[in-house]
Amino acid sequence: MNTKELILEKTLKLILEKGAIDISISEIRNATKLTTGGIYYHFSDKTDLFEAILQKYMVDYIKIDFDEIILEGSSKNRIHDTLLYILHHFIEGVEIESINEKINYRDVIILLTAAGYAEDDVNGIVSQTGNDIRIFLTDLVEDGKRKHEIRQDFSTENIVESLVILFMGIQYEWLLFANDNTDFIFEKNFDMTWQVIEYQNQ
Repeated sequence: MNTKELILEKTLKLILEKGAIDISISEIRNATKLTTGGIYYHFSDKTDLFEAILQKYMVDYIKIDFDEIILEGSSKNRIHDTLLYILHHFIEGVEIESINEKINYRDVIILLTAAGYAEDDVNGIVSQTGNDIRIFLTDLVEDGKRKHEIRQDFSTENIVESLVILFMGIQYEWLLFANDNTDFIFEKNFDMTWQVIEYQNQ
C-alpha cells in the first residue's frame, strides 16, 4: 500500500472511532507515523484530505458495477438477485486494507454527510446511480413481459418504480435503524411485490 492510501485509510479509521470528522493533523501523524510534511506532500490541507476520503469511500463506493450481477433463472429470480446485490453492495461495507477490517457504509455516509462534505458529489452520483438502476431494471421487466412472467396490464415504468421504492425503503430503514434483519425484510417485501406484478392468466 502506498503512503497516500495509508493516510486515507488511517484517517477514515480515526473518523469512525471518534464519531466525528474533526480530526487533527497531530492525530493523523500519530496514526500514520508520518511527519506533517509527509502528510502535506500528498494533500494540500485537511480539506483536500477529507475530500479524497469522500471520493474514495463514498462517491466511488456508491457506483455499482452491473456487470458483477449474476443473472440466472426466471424473471423473478433475476430481479430478486439484482435488488439483493444492490442492497448488499450498500450495506456490507468496504474494507480498510491497512487494518484488515470492514467498515460500515452506514457509519461513513452518516458522518461524512453530516459534516457537509457529501452534498454535491454524492448527490450527483446517487442520482446517476438511481437512474442506472432504473435502466437496468427496465430491461429485466421488459424481458419478463416478453416471456409472460410479468403482467402486461401494468406499465413497465410503474413496475420499475415499485421495485425501486421497495429497495429504497429497505435501504432507508437500514440506514436509520441499522436493522440486523435486512435480508428478512427484503425477502418478505419482495415476495409481496412480486405477487402483484407477476403474470396473471386472464
